[in-house]
Amino acid sequence: MTINFARLLADGWAVLRREAELVLALAGALVFLPALAVQLLCDPMPPLPAQPGDEASMTQWMEAVSTWGQGNAIWYLLADLVGMVGLAAIALLLVAPERPTVGASLTTALRRLGRFVLVNLLVAIPVGLGLWLFVLPGLYLQARFIAAVPIVAAETDQSAARALGRSWRMTAGVGWAVLGAVVALFMAQWLAVSPLFSFDAWLRDPGHDNPFLIALVTTLLTLAGTIYNVGLLLVGIVVYRRFASIGT
Repeated sequence: MTINFARLLADGWAVLRREAELVLALAGALVFLPALAVQLLCDPMPPLPAQPGDEASMTQWMEAVSTWGQGNAIWYLLADLVGMVGLAAIALLLVAPERPTVGASLTTALRRLGRFVLVNLLVAIPVGLGLWLFVLPGLYLQARFIAAVPIVAAETDQSAARALGRSWRMTAGVGWAVLGAVVALFMAQWLAVSPLFSFDAWLRDPGHDNPFLIALVTTLLTLAGTIYNVGLLLVGIVVYRRFASIGT
């Protein structure tokens, strides 16, 4: 089946428009709000030193990160877990054969939370390494594993590891189209957040700090991240719906 990235994005947008009330409610309550809360209420992670090659500066930074982690990391982890529940519930609502209610999808997401956490970790580790080494390999891996969460949501007998393999086979013939969709979402997010990151750094300099503007920029940054994650999930759902018969 021939398909291009624009078609995938258009289909994802169509899914969002059709299920907007449920998707936006779950994403807002469980993905956006917890992430925003930790960003506003917890201390930000200490930034890398200006001279990362300096051993003394790096030692001091690592000590600062350790101190930060003791007081804040648990809250960031909790927000991530709640966000995973929200995304898993959205996936269950849209691809589970029994078409569960919101309550049932949340219950199932919590019951299978370990599996959803594992599949997210198995995707995040190689994707993160790829993004760190060179952006495109990370985005390519994201594209090839994009159906993993919908697979776990729709197929109760799938383990996290098998879901990754199934997603890889499912996207074998449309990998470049899916990559195009992922790159489009990534670039849209990057264009949105780049000026916001610069503005946020400027606002946090002594003499420029403005609590209202910092909160506003933080809200916009969190919103951009939420939109990106929901967008990836919707593209994954479209891929699963179109190509579920492949790679079984």
